[in-house]
Amino acid sequence: MKTTHVLSALLMTSCMSSTQAEVIFYDGFESNTASGWSIAGNVATSGTQAIGNYALRLKQTASAWHTVSTQGYSAVTVQLRMAATALEANDNDRCIAELSSDGGQNWSSLIELTDGMDDASFHTASLSSAALENNPNLQIRFRSQADDLGDYCWGDEVQVTGTAGGLTPAPDIAVSGSLSFGSVALNSTSSSTLTVSNNGNADLLIGTISYPTSPFSVLADNCQQNTLVANQQCQIQVQFAPTQVGAVSDQLLINSNDGDQPVVSLAASGTGSQNPGGVDDFDPLSGNGNVSRNDLSFTTLSSAADPGSMVNFSAYALPANAAAPTNTFEGRLVLTNEATRGGFNEVKDSFRYTGSGDTTRKHLPEFDYHFVQTGSHLVPVERGMLANSHPEWEYILEPGRVWNENADNGYTRAALPFSLQQKNANCMHNGVMTFAFKDDGSITQVAYQIASETCLYFKADMWGLLGATYTPTPVANAQNIKLAHQAEVNARIPVKPISDLAVDYPGTQVANFSSSISSQHMTLYGLYIDGTHYLGGCQTRQGAYPYCEVLRVPSYSTAKSNFAGVAMMRLEQKYGNVMNQNIAGFIGACNSNGNWQDVSLENAVDMATGNYNLSGYMSDEGATHTNDLFLTEDHASKISYACGEYSRKATPGSTWVYHTSDTYIAGTVMQAMVKQQQGSSADIFADILRDELWKPLNVGQSSLATRRTYDSVAQPFAGWGLSYNADDTVKLARFLSIDNGMLNGQQMLDSNELNAALQRNSNDRGLTPTSGFKYKNGFWAKDMSADTGCSDLYVPFMSGYGGISIVLLPNDSIYYYFSDNDEFGWAAAALESHNIRSFCP
Repeated sequence: MKTTHVLSALLMTSCMSSTQAEVIFYDGFESNTASGWSIAGNVATSGTQAIGNYALRLKQTASAWHTVSTQGYSAVTVQLRMAATALEANDNDRCIAELSSDGGQNWSSLIELTDGMDDASFHTASLSSAALENNPNLQIRFRSQADDLGDYCWGDEVQVTGTAGGLTPAPDIAVSGSLSFGSVALNSTSSSTLTVSNNGNADLLIGTISYPTSPFSVLADNCQQNTLVANQQCQIQVQFAPTQVGAVSDQLLINSNDGDQPVVSLAASGTGSQNPGGVDDFDPLSGNGNVSRNDLSFTTLSSAADPGSMVNFSAYALPANAAAPTNTFEGRLVLTNEATRGGFNEVKDSFRYTGSGDTTRKHLPEFDYHFVQTGSHLVPVERGMLANSHPEWEYILEPGRVWNENADNGYTRAALPFSLQQKNANCMHNGVMTFAFKDDGSITQVAYQIASETCLYFKADMWGLLGATYTPTPVANAQNIKLAHQAEVNARIPVKPISDLAVDYPGTQVANFSSSISSQHMTLYGLYIDGTHYLGGCQTRQGAYPYCEVLRVPSYSTAKSNFAGVAMMRLEQKYGNVMNQNIAGFIGACNSNGNWQDVSLENAVDMATGNYNLSGYMSDEGATHTNDLFLTEDHASKISYACGEYSRKATPGSTWVYHTSDTYIAGTVMQAMVKQQQGSSADIFADILRDELWKPLNVGQSSLATRRTYDSVAQPFAGWGLSYNADDTVKLARFLSIDNGMLNGQQMLDSNELNAALQRNSNDRGLTPTSGFKYKNGFWAKDMSADTGCSDLYVPFMSGYGGISIVLLPNDSIYYYFSDNDEFGWAAAALESHNIRSFCP
């Protein structure tokens, strides 16, 4: 656990005389306004406590911040004052004055007031540092973290001084130019020149430059390993020469001795096109359309009666001899009679959801969505989890394919992969739709089929033929939707069938990667090693799923790692001192019963709150009362259960008891924290995980969503409710275990806490849930010392309900499987990976 200390080594009262320095910025709030300050929460000016007539008052949980430019100034000093009233120790109330030299990414505390320092006396602190000099984006912030209505923090007398010129010698890198090439014809080239400048007053030492890979290339570079004196420049010329249709992206990284920007990352992007300026030829098809078809013929799609029969999924697949599409789909697709048509076959129903009669669970929800076409791909405009009025099911729509077959009478055939996710739950049922259409809006019936799922308690086949209408209409932002899809496809990790492991790594026993899980219950599995994703699974009750690259699987409790654990480590890196914040100070429902005042965010993520009913392994989690968490749809009900169900039995941090409700509490605390830091509209998932981590990792668009409560709060669940495809699963795991929580050379997760979570610190392994296992920061770990012969080896992994594991192997490989028969076994797969490359250091 970390504790933020006042920076005593750097804090000092200003010793600069007025003849040496000038005032760059000052605010004593004497105008009785906070003009120029950004505000979140209850912030106002007040004369109740002040130096002079007025000060800035922050009430309960609030913050106010101001950006100041010190460009051209040296010997910069920031000085401010702060007071507090009515803080309580048991609520962990605090008043904080802090400073950021990197535009709000990281903060240093100047003053931190707690109970005993809340007598309304103003405390003064100042800071002088080279990081404050010549800085265009210095930020000063007052922040209150308190619970009661009478808790106040007061900020006053903010002053920034400095000396014009006389800057401490330092380099300052600047890069102008763009590597966004737009649309370029195949086998043509386009080039762009970057100019690197030294805007500082000391030599800029440029080190290695990491170049983007083909189809980008560097034609000339007089910057790498070069030294630029003040105001000197150098150039890098980059060329884009596409040989394939589609959007591609990469990056160019410049390393230097610039203290503020040691690594400059520049995105490179371009689209290869047979028709420059357009994207209609993405992923072209070269077949002649002579397709032999036994199932789902044009006649069947046009006139067969519902529901028809189940067929092998190969009938929904892009056939080998598919021809390029001659019609283009852009507009609205609506299905009809979803509630009454279709076939249903129950495979497993543990909770007796369905009987012999008709129920809404046996039918698709209403379908009314827009699509755009790019080349041979059909792309849903709406992605992620699509809430609707159906009582049981919600759609997740995936990009599909379009092609021509000679027997389709001039129509173009389309296939759309989709999933049904149970409302307010995380089971995933996978299917495909197919139909034929023309530019003029003509359309056949839509055939659909579901014959696989990742769901322990409910398994069913669904199929049918539904009426449909297609309304061609321009889609807003269509070009960007197409380009985003192209970029997503091109950013996927290279894939090979898992059988190729025996070819690429001779002697590998490929069967060991699936032998521990019953084949009929295996959805997906794979191994990532040395830049290649070896993929297996995708079998259904009707043959191979034809769009394995977008097959959707649930997270269940792997979200406790990928969401709760990662978000906590991101906030710790970004803001500092968040893991040891007490829960009661952020959640009123937890503050009222007295059991949470000494329980930290880290305790909740670690399943070590000390609040429980039964200490037996999974005893509390398996109780029927957990329905009050899982089945309720509003935040107030979920958080009331989570805070109120369990009584205090042990000291926080001492006893591991598994509660998804604890992770829900942790997510609620982090939601409050990010709103405190970034404003009332901020969101822990969208702003922290999605925008800061997952989008830069090129996670697919359908995965950029999470389950939330069905109310205005829209609280992310944090402990379950994500969904992945195989590519996203590997990217998220690779970011943690191979890239060590870094993006483009920047550390995004607190490295100490990540190392602890991944069992890289033998002194910080976490608690012991059961013999041979550890649990730390939301991550599990298994002792594999005896299995491998490696000394003191714990292998970290993520685990999910029903039979899901994502294993972060210590030889820089990743193994995962998604299944649904309550089978948890990956030791054989891990040992086979160990045979490929040893786990031992």
